[in-house]
Amino acid sequence: MFKYKKTQFLQQIQTNSVAIISLVTSLSGVFYNNWRDHQNEINQNTRNAAFEVLKSLGELQTVVNYAHFKADNQNGNPIEGWKHVLFVRDLSHLLPNNNRQQNEQLYIVWGKNWESLQTNPTNEQQISAQIAVARSGVLKTIEALQ
Repeated sequence: MFKYKKTQFLQQIQTNSVAIISLVTSLSGVFYNNWRDHQNEINQNTRNAAFEVLKSLGELQTVVNYAHFKADNQNGNPIEGWKHVLFVRDLSHLLPNNNRQQNEQLYIVWGKNWESLQTNPTNEQQISAQIAVARSGVLKTIEALQ
């Protein structure tokens, strides 16, 4: 069996040091680029979901305002509000956990208060407050993206 002596091994390292350094550098670059691409994709998905959630929360607030302040059944149809609440809840799975919890709470608050939204000011206030909390959380998530 062929055995290397310590001096032969060190000589081989010294002779091939440029190749070894090049290999380590290129592998490091590949791994970093792969990680960065993955992180960029996560950030892009989060950003897109966050913007869609903000858009839907704004539309939900419009439904709430028309239903409560104008008693307009066409623009303020609480059944239409369910579409926005469910959409926000579904997209929350692409956002961090704190957003998911806030949007789940919006779903609960909406479910308890939507039927008497037009007649009970407390219901409108609870829903609007939870929409504001959800919006604030989504904005913080957008700001925190790398």
